[in-house]
Amino acid sequence: MTELAIPKSAQTVAVRAVTDHMPAGFEDVWISDKVPKRRRSRMIRITRTPGGGMASHGATDHARLIIECWADNDDDAELLANTTRAVLRNLIGRTAAGGFIRWWREDGGPYEWPDESGQARWQLTGEMLIKIS
Repeated sequence: MTELAIPKSAQTVAVRAVTDHMPAGFEDVWISDKVPKRRRSRMIRITRTPGGGMASHGATDHARLIIECWADNDDDAELLANTTRAVLRNLIGRTAAGGFIRWWREDGGPYEWPDESGQARWQLTGEMLIKIS
């Protein structure tokens, strides 16, 4: 029987990679694939969205991601989104949570997306290509 090529969790890879590479001054930012029960003043949620999928050759997972960034005000939320997008752009060729990041392509944002909590939120979307080994 042929060995199965099972993709790593794209959310886990992305969360770990962003967490590991945030610059100084962002140590307090909560980064996860869930919003914590006790909201933080600065948070990032990274989740996989519909679309993408495994390439036909089976060697790459095309993970569509939404990155939501919350802060106390719009200026800080936008700064957090812009910092995160810079981090994502610099993840190409790095490994996180056992997944090798082949590519990142931003395709939307960052843009303001009001949150029902009243906390300022900016978000962006993109595609992360992760090697399947």
